[in-house]
Amino acid sequence: MTEVLASLGRPRQGPSRLASRPAVAKLGALWVTSLVLLGAVGACGGNPDVAVSLGRSLELHVSTPAIVNEVNFFDEAGKPRQIRARASNRQLAVVEVTVVNRTSIVTPLRISSESAQLGDRRGQRIDALDPFESGRPIAELSEGDQTYSGFLWGDTQLEREFQITGWMVFDVPKGLTLGTFWWREVDQISVNLFL
Repeated sequence: MTEVLASLGRPRQGPSRLASRPAVAKLGALWVTSLVLLGAVGACGGNPDVAVSLGRSLELHVSTPAIVNEVNFFDEAGKPRQIRARASNRQLAVVEVTVVNRTSIVTPLRISSESAQLGDRRGQRIDALDPFESGRPIAELSEGDQTYSGFLWGDTQLEREFQITGWMVFDVPKGLTLGTFWWREVDQISVNLFL
C-alpha cells in the first residue's frame, strides 16, 4: 500500500518495499537454481543402461543389448538348454525388457517373435527368437556359464499399474549397430537405445 500511495505523489512513510526487491530476486534465483539442480540429480538417478519410451497404453524399459555367444537356461523340467547363433557371421543379442501398464484396467499381451524387433537406426530389423523353440538340450552347464531366467514370452494379462520383466533374445548379423528396439504388441513403440 505504501508503494501505491508513493506512486500517486504522496510522501513515502517508512522503508520502501522496492528496496527489498534485489533480495527477493536473489532468493528467487536461488530457488530456481535449486529446482534445476534437484531435477538434474533426479534425472541422473536412473539406470543409464536402460532406455524408456511411452506408448498410448504401455511404457517400455529396455536395457542396452548384451552380445553373447550363447544363452543358457533351464526349461520347465529343470533340464539345461542353450541357444546359439545360426551361423558364424551372426551373434546373439540379449535385452531385458520391462512392460508397464499405466492406463488400461487390464491389457492382454501375446508376446511372440512378431512382438519385438531389434535393429539399427537405418531400419534393419530382426525379429525376436522364441527361446523355447530355439533352445536345444545340452548335457550340462559348466560352473562359470551364465544362465538366463524369466523370458518375456507367451500370453499374459497385465493389470493397471503392474509390470512384467523378462529377457528377449535376437539372432543378429555381426557388425550391426543395435540402436533401436521396436515393440508391436498392443502399442507400437520404438525405443532408441543408449549405445
